[in-house]
Formats: sequence, C-alpha cells, structure tokens
Amino acid sequence: MRLTPPCPSIDFSTNDIYGKSITINEFKGKKVMLAFFRDAACPFCNFRVYELTQQYKKWKDKNIEVIAVFSSSADEVRRYVAKHPRPFRMISDTDLNLYNQYGVEHSASALFKALLFKLPRIIKGMLKGGYPQPNPHVKLVPADFLINQMGKVEHVWYGRDTSDHMPMKQVNDFLNSN
Repeated sequence: MRLTPPCPSIDFSTNDIYGKSITINEFKGKKVMLAFFRDAACPFCNFRVYELTQQYKKWKDKNIEVIAVFSSSADEVRRYVAKHPRPFRMISDTDLNLYNQYGVEHSASALFKALLFKLPRIIKGMLKGGYPQPNPHVKLVPADFLINQMGKVEHVWYGRDTSDHMPMKQVNDFLNSN
C-alpha cells in the first residue's frame, strides 16, 4: 500500500549497518529524507548515493538527516561504503520489512525500462563503484520520502523504473521551505 502525503511517518526501530540503534522518531525536530534503494552493488543506487553524498555537504546546515535503506546485508553495504564513506545513516533491510511498511514496489517492467533507457546512468553508477551482483530483490523500485520536523511525510516519490528517484530540485525545495 502506497503512502499518500500528508501522513504520519511509519516509525521503526532497527539497527544501522554499524549496529547502532535507529528509529525515525529520534529525528523529530529535523527534516528527514528516507531513501530506499535496491542493493549496495546496484549501479543506479551507487550513483544516487554519490549524488546524495555531494548534496549532503550543502544540506548539513539545513537541519536534515538522510537515511538510506538497502536490501543488501549490513556486511555488503559496509563493503561498498568502505570504498567511499558516506556521511549519513544506512540501514540493511534484507527481510524488506521497512520496504513493505512504506509501500516500496517490485516491478519487472520497471527493471526492464531502466536497463533499456538509462544506460548512461548505469555507466555513471559503475564508475562510482557499483557493479551488478546477483540480487534476490533486483525488481525493487526506489522510493524517497521527505518527512518534516513533526514526523509527517510531506512528499513521496515512488520510482517509475529502477533508476528513478525524487528530483534533487524537489528535495531542495522541501529543505528551503519552513
């Protein structure tokens, strides 16, 4: 079931990839970007994580937290992060509990569309360290959620293909709003 904003965020309690406890409610008072990815090896995902890392440097003074969720194991995510450390929190959700709670979809046609029409983005992702690996969740479609300081989801982006994320302009507009 897809979320339709405005709506309360769905609280969760889990550990990040380093074993540190994380809940969505701990970020009340801050804006949050909750970003769902397929897996740590995905070229599309690697390129988007690179983009978020570059933006995060500019966002730091805007009172935002970025939380990236991967279907890969914590060990796999740490292995990719070791090459290029990331300044934000990352979660491994191999059982897809968070994906299901937030309505993240699976789609073979979305995978096909990305492979067919987004080749330049695949190449950029591979240049950033992502090389496709066997993945049981290869049909996961990315999703992004922007959550305000009161814990309400204000904006939702369910990808149209497996490379599709919320435009950075929309994220920046959210950050610059009250």
